[in-house]
Amino acid sequence: MSARVELHCHSVFSDGVLTPAELVACAVKSDVDLLVLTDHDSVSGAPDLFAAAAAAGLSVRLGIEINCAGEGAADRVHVLGYGFNPAALGFEARLAEFRERRTVRARLMVDKLRALGFPVEYEHVRAAAHETVGRPHLADALRRLGIVKSRKEAFERFLIKGKPGFVDSMGPSPAEAIALIRDAGGTACLAHPQTAGKENELEALRVLGLEAIEVHYSGHTPSQIRAYGDWASAKGLVAAGGSDFHGPGTGREARLGVEYDDAGYAALIERLDKTCS
Repeated sequence: MSARVELHCHSVFSDGVLTPAELVACAVKSDVDLLVLTDHDSVSGAPDLFAAAAAAGLSVRLGIEINCAGEGAADRVHVLGYGFNPAALGFEARLAEFRERRTVRARLMVDKLRALGFPVEYEHVRAAAHETVGRPHLADALRRLGIVKSRKEAFERFLIKGKPGFVDSMGPSPAEAIALIRDAGGTACLAHPQTAGKENELEALRVLGLEAIEVHYSGHTPSQIRAYGDWASAKGLVAAGGSDFHGPGTGREARLGVEYDDAGYAALIERLDKTCS
């Protein structure tokens, strides 16, 4: 027996294109047993998520994803949070601060593109975002203006490191992100670890308080899944997993969910329910 689990997906409250209710409907069609919404720097999708899940009979949890900044591998670290209390003292205030930093970054990227002669305005970017603004919203604005044909093209031409529209991340350090989640009673998980550095850099994150790692990721090869799974087991970390689903037309629209065997699913639920759900 097995269970289908989705611990990493996004809605319109960050850089996804589906509402939380539409995500729930998609999860039901994909035979997902557990769905965790992990919007960037936002928990505002929670009411819609829980209402839709109750109507559909789907098990859901609220999560989050925090993009970090720093030198070297730290700049590629994304920390997922599970089981935290969103009402914890100072939690939402810090998220609001992170979202404001994103706004500043987006405005700077718009300025760089305008200096190149492209007729993009910050209002074009803001109009596409319900709450958290990110590079995908700028990519969507460029697509609507006919400058690019897809998010992928926008990133490859303008929005990744070394390209003319790129501005460095202004997110918190990995230590700050992990501490924020843990202080709210949650479990901090490293997203897509293949982007985060070598084993010694992963170990440094574990020392900071990381308790889980995304082993089952849509972009991982079978050998990576085995390697990260073995590392997680050796270090006593939870083996998390998800597709990083953003929705149709985003380039991240693979079927929701990854497969867990019964033992792995039971261990996962025990950890998620041990903290605040």
